[in-house]
Amino acid sequence: MPGPNSIDEFKSNFHGGTRRNRFSINGSINGDANLTTFHAYAFTLPAVGIGEIPVDYRGRRVYIPGDRDYPQWTLTILDDSSGPGSEIYHAFQEWQRQINDHTENSSETGASANRQQWTIQHLDYEGAVTLKEFELKGCWPVNVGAISLAAGARDELVTFDVTVRYDYLNYSPAVQSPSNGGPIG
Repeated sequence: MPGPNSIDEFKSNFHGGTRRNRFSINGSINGDANLTTFHAYAFTLPAVGIGEIPVDYRGRRVYIPGDRDYPQWTLTILDDSSGPGSEIYHAFQEWQRQINDHTENSSETGASANRQQWTIQHLDYEGAVTLKEFELKGCWPVNVGAISLAAGARDELVTFDVTVRYDYLNYSPAVQSPSNGGPIG
């Protein structure tokens, strides 16, 4: 009989895990209906936190739950040379320019315009079922990162980072299986 720490016990209770390379991001870039799905290369799922309020009492510190805090979120995007997706770097640059122009130091859109909703999905092994879903509300690009070019670089694709700020997020856990009411994945 295998013990509680045996490899057989682990294998019978582990169902394959989730994969880091199964995800999708959907959201308009600068309100462009043609740029709603793009080739994100790498990112972490957004952090979710609650601040804390320290209160000193007789030489001890007590922490009271504070307000929600939504940190900036950075993703790495594959640059593409032609076809759908090739205009993505330009689209992010244009989005920033409309928020605050390089030469005029003015906004075409106003402070609250051009904020978008993005949906990030962590998918199951087959890419058919959403395991986790984050809806980022009020996204806009804080930083469009540099593109690094080098004459000696071989067998590498060009990527660039984009850091977005968002107002808040909605999180949805794993989709429920209709057969047993349990999570899929």
